[in-house]
Amino acid sequence: MYTLYFIVVMLAPAAMLIVGLKWKISPPPYRSKGLAYSTELTRNNPDAWQMAHRHCSRLWMRTGIISGGASAFLMILFRENYSAFWMWLIVGQMVLFCVSVFMIDLLIKNTFHDDGSDEMK
Repeated sequence: MYTLYFIVVMLAPAAMLIVGLKWKISPPPYRSKGLAYSTELTRNNPDAWQMAHRHCSRLWMRTGIISGGASAFLMILFRENYSAFWMWLIVGQMVLFCVSVFMIDLLIKNTFHDDGSDEMK
């Protein structure tokens, strides 16, 4: 049962790392309908689209590696009591994911106007 929980805990960091690598190598085309960071602002401006995917890929690769390493370390360290906290590890990973999305959104909003034009600073 421990192995199943370990795999479940590692799914989110692995997904973030894989998507980050995929977007770093080949970002999705502008206005892609598939897996993409698509918000109203990024759909209005191809530069915002590229910037969002470039920064999101870097952030998700780092977050995936760090949260995956920390989660694996904690699961191994507390192997005897894993059932007490494995869900908390997943909640923490999802919080990191949500924070990363808000960070990228804030970066895009501070760089581009609501109509999609570049902001002069």
